This record gives sequence, structure tokens and C-alpha cells, in this order.
Amino acid sequence: MQKFKSDDKKCFLLAEKIERIFRDGFVLNDDVMHYIDSTFSNPSINELEEIIYDEHNCERDPLIELIFFPDEAAQIKLEEFLESKDFKKEDEKKVIDYILNKKLVTTIHFPENKGSIKFIVPELSVLQFVSRLNISRKLNKRLLKAINKFVSDKCRTPVKVRLRNTMTVLSENKIKFLSSFFEKLKVEENYFFKCLDFMLDFFNGIKDDINIQQSFSERKRSLFQNLQKAVKFEEVLNKNNMETLISRGVRIPHISKEDAMNNIVIIDTITLAVYGEQYSAPLER
Repeated sequence: MQKFKSDDKKCFLLAEKIERIFRDGFVLNDDVMHYIDSTFSNPSINELEEIIYDEHNCERDPLIELIFFPDEAAQIKLEEFLESKDFKKEDEKKVIDYILNKKLVTTIHFPENKGSIKFIVPELSVLQFVSRLNISRKLNKRLLKAINKFVSDKCRTPVKVRLRNTMTVLSENKIKFLSSFFEKLKVEENYFFKCLDFMLDFFNGIKDDINIQQSFSERKRSLFQNLQKAVKFEEVLNKNNMETLISRGVRIPHISKEDAMNNIVIIDTITLAVYGEQYSAPLER
């Protein structure tokens, strides 16, 4: 291994781990394949290769950005190392420079072993990939302690990745709530992550010092009111066609009944776990 200053060694080691991800290649997932088929009209592998290598194609850059977006699987490979080191924002440039010196070639794999494309990794893709890893973010120590103590081995690293992606500096009441969430929420794995994702999105939409229990109650009430609107609109729609309603100026609610009901259940699941029987969220004032 090359000799580095102690501050640079961690950047070199991280660069090596990211290089390995690129060299292993990227499998096109369902979302990427849907984008490719809808944007480029179900291209063959040869046609897609021409698009990827055509620097003058205006639709090429969004496609490459999507292909090389660091997904959760890639981030899980890096999380333990990122947690163990104290990276600063300025370390991103060092990591990027180490990678760019290698002139990386990656492989883009089609699903179900339908073929692959060799591709020289563009400089912009490396820059975007590294910047999206949020290497300088650090989880609160009390939150880390709660995750390590209460979250299962299988779920622990994905939880940390989600927090690294969504959270910056957390207020005291959000830290306490999250710590209780990890300690007390006992549900099966898939539903646990549905609750976590809902809560992280919810946290990003509320102020740091707000009453979290009250905010959940207000969100539940709003969801229930929207659900009632959707039900009433369905009743009206059963008696009239859409053209008639539009001509009358009836507002069409853009609400998914299923999503609203699922989110109400998620709110109840989270708040009952954290607050216990003291939790009460009336649906109507």
C-alpha cells in the first residue's frame, strides 16, 4: 500500500472500497429499467450502449446519473467504515481525486443475465456518487447506542444508512423520540422500515422544537379528513360521470384512500409504541 499522511489514509481506504463497488458493476433494477424502456422505447443492449456512449445525446446524462446512484446495497457495504472514521466535508475531494486517478471501467448488468455493457466511469459520476454518500455526517452518539442495543443485527446497518441519507443535526426531542422508537417498536422487519421511513419523512417536515406527539395527532386528523373527502367523492362519482362533475366545477381530490389508511395505521403503530396507552389522537375536533 502507498504511504500516506494519517489524515489521508482513511480517504485512500474509502476510495478503494468505492472503486471495488464500481469494478463489481451495477445491476439495472426495476426502476432504472422502467426509465430506460419508457424514455428510449425498449432499446436493445446495442442501442442502449450507443445512447450511453453518445455524449451529445441530451437524455444520456440523466440515465447515467440514475445508473450510478448509490443505492442502499452499496451504502451498506460502506457504512461500518464511515462510522468508524471521522470524515470531514473537505475529505470528499481527496476521495474523488484518488478514484479519478484510476480511470475506472465498470460493467452495467442487465437483469436476469440478459447481457452487460462495459463503460468508462465519467468524472461527474464519481463526483456525484461520493457526494451522495454523506461521508461527513455523524449520527448522535445516544442514537447510535439505541440502534446498536435495540435494533436487530440484520436491520442495524440499513437503519444507519437511512439516517445518514435523511438526517443532519437532530434536536433533543427528536433524538429522544427516535431512541424510544428503536427501543419500543416491535414489528416485523418490512413494517419496521415502513414506519421508520414514514417517521423520517415526517421529521423533515416539522420544526425541531415542536411537540412531536401533538404533530402526529394533527397529521392523523388531516389524513382522516382527506380520507373522508375521498370517500364522499367516490359516492358522488357513482351517481355522476367525471365530465359532469368537471363541468359543475367539482374539485377532484387527489388522494389515495389506501395510502391515507396505511399512514393512519403507521401513525398509531409508532405513537402507541413510543407513548403507550397515554397516546390519544382524536380524529375530529
